[in-house]
Amino acid sequence: MTCVEMRNEAELLYESLNSSAAPGFTASEWASILTVAQRKVVNRILKEGVTRDSYNIFSIEKLITSDSHTAFSTSTHFQNLNGTAAQTLDVGAHPLDSKYYWLIDEYVETGVGPTLVSNIKLKRISFDFYRENLKNPFRVPDANEEYWILQHNNIPVFITDGTAITKYCIVAVEHPDNYPIGTTTPAGDCILNEGIHSEIVEEAVTLARMSITDPQGYQLAMNEFNKN
Repeated sequence: MTCVEMRNEAELLYESLNSSAAPGFTASEWASILTVAQRKVVNRILKEGVTRDSYNIFSIEKLITSDSHTAFSTSTHFQNLNGTAAQTLDVGAHPLDSKYYWLIDEYVETGVGPTLVSNIKLKRISFDFYRENLKNPFRVPDANEEYWILQHNNIPVFITDGTAITKYCIVAVEHPDNYPIGTTTPAGDCILNEGIHSEIVEEAVTLARMSITDPQGYQLAMNEFNKN
């Protein structure tokens, strides 16, 4: 569905549910409403699980992307199992892309060439977990099982058995607001799978009706979009 088609469908549904005295919306307002609705539908799919079923997978597949980082620094605060300084991502050399909205998968590599070990799982941990388990011989980071990763100052920190990480790889979902509906750049049509276009339209109509039934809630939803 093009932006115009989505807007027309939303207007028809909105008008059929409301009286003739209900306020209308301009094309620009409908574009904003549809983009907020797109984000809400994507959020719902992410919370359900992208790989829950084929519907979820195909619905947002165009938002899924991958990236890798090979620049690392050392930490003065965190240690590996063997007492060496833990590695942190060098975001100065390769910043984390702000377009990423939701992390689906992350893994690391160690070594190069004949010593390369790829697809080592990462376990997200808390600071409490790190302190409680670093000296626990029955629960330690291991390349055969998984290394640990925690977030400090919004920078990933990698806890290993002492092995140096050579690459950090992620699979992420781009922020759906990066592809707003109804603008000229990009084209303005919904890039998501057509299977969820009607779902986005229905969510947009729900938002539009909030302008009558819950004006404050509607304004908060739209303000959130404008801030992002």
